[in-house]
Amino acid sequence: MPGWKEMSNIWNTVRQIDITEIRQESERPLQIGCIGETEHLNIISELLYYHHNNRYGPAGEKPLRYHYLPLDSYQPALRHSDMLLLAIDGSKPPTYPLIQTFNRLQELAIPLLIVVLYSNRLPDMSWGTTSMPLTTARVVAFEQPLAATNTTTLATALLATLPGELHLSASRKLPGIRPIMAHDLVANTSLSNASYTLAAGLPAQIPILSIPFAAADILVLTKNQALMVYKLALSHGAPPDFQANLREIIPVIGSAFLWRQLARSLVGLIPVWGLVPKVAVAYAGTYTIGIAAWRWFATSELVSRDQLKAISQKALHAGFVQARHMLDQTRKGMQQTSLVAQKLLHQKQDGHKTRSHRRWPFARKSEPAPDTTPEKE
Repeated sequence: MPGWKEMSNIWNTVRQIDITEIRQESERPLQIGCIGETEHLNIISELLYYHHNNRYGPAGEKPLRYHYLPLDSYQPALRHSDMLLLAIDGSKPPTYPLIQTFNRLQELAIPLLIVVLYSNRLPDMSWGTTSMPLTTARVVAFEQPLAATNTTTLATALLATLPGELHLSASRKLPGIRPIMAHDLVANTSLSNASYTLAAGLPAQIPILSIPFAAADILVLTKNQALMVYKLALSHGAPPDFQANLREIIPVIGSAFLWRQLARSLVGLIPVWGLVPKVAVAYAGTYTIGIAAWRWFATSELVSRDQLKAISQKALHAGFVQARHMLDQTRKGMQQTSLVAQKLLHQKQDGHKTRSHRRWPFARKSEPAPDTTPEKE
C-alpha cells in the first residue's frame, strides 16, 4: 500500500480532474430499435441484460425498444433509434414481410446489426423483386442462441455497430456488454499511456523512486488512470456522483498504484533503463490498475497482493511486446519521413538546376562581328 504522502498526491490529482463530460456521456439517452418475433427478441434481451454476479444491475432507462414482426405499418419510432437490431430465425426460409422489413431498415441509413438464430449464417434474403443487397449491416450468427459465449460475441458486435460516443451509456444500461467494454477501456488506456511515454521519452528522474519517471509525466499517467477507473465505475452502473464515490475510487487506485512497487521490483530485472522498459512499465502499471478496478466494480473483488503481482508480471510481458512494436513502427515512420524529405530536397535541387539551365535560351544573342576584310578594288 502507498504511504500517506503518496495517497495525498493521488487524492489531489484525482480531485482536480474535470469529469463533467464523462458523466454527461454516461447519462446520454440511448434507443436501440429491436425488430423480430417475440421469442427471438426475448433471447436478445436475455443476452444483453444478463448480469450474473454483477455488483450493479442496469442503470437508467432501458434502451431496447421492441418492434414485433410482422409490423402492421412502418413505425416512425424506428427513425429515432441510435441503432437497429434485427433478429431472425436462420433455420427457416425468410418470408416476404421479413425481407420487406429488412429492405426498409437498410433504407433508414441507421447502424444495423442482424442477429441470426439457430443457424451459422444469414439466409438468402434476395427473394422478391424489392430486395436490396446487404450493404451496411453487421451480421452475427448463433446456432445455439443461449450458449455461454454468445453474450461476448453479441456485445462485441453491438459495440462495433453502435457509435462510440454511446458506448459508456450503453454499458451502464446493458450489463451484458460490460466485460467487453471494460476490456477495451483498459487496453486502450494502457496503450495511450504507453504511447505518451514513448512520445515524451520521460528524460527526467525522480531520485526518491530511483526510476526514470518525471513528476510531470507521472501526473499525466495518473490522471489517465483515474479517468479510466471512473469510466469503469460508470460503465458498471455505479452512481455517477464522483465526489460521493471518491473514497471508493481512491483506495482502488491506491491499492494498485504500482509506480513505486512495480518499478522497484523491476530494477533488478532490467540492467539498463531505456525507452522500451519505460514504455513497458507505463503499459503494465496502467493495465494492472485497470484490472484491479474492473474486478472491484464488477464483483466487489479486492485483488490480493499475490494476484496483483501475477497480473503485473503478465502485463509487463505484454508491455514489452507493445513497446518494441511501437518503437519499431516509430523508427519505420521516421525513416519513411526522412526518405520523403530527401526525395523532395533532391527534386527541389534538380528543379533549381533545370530552371537555371532554361534561362540561357532567353539571354540576349550577341550580334555578329563586322566584316573587316578590305574590299577588292
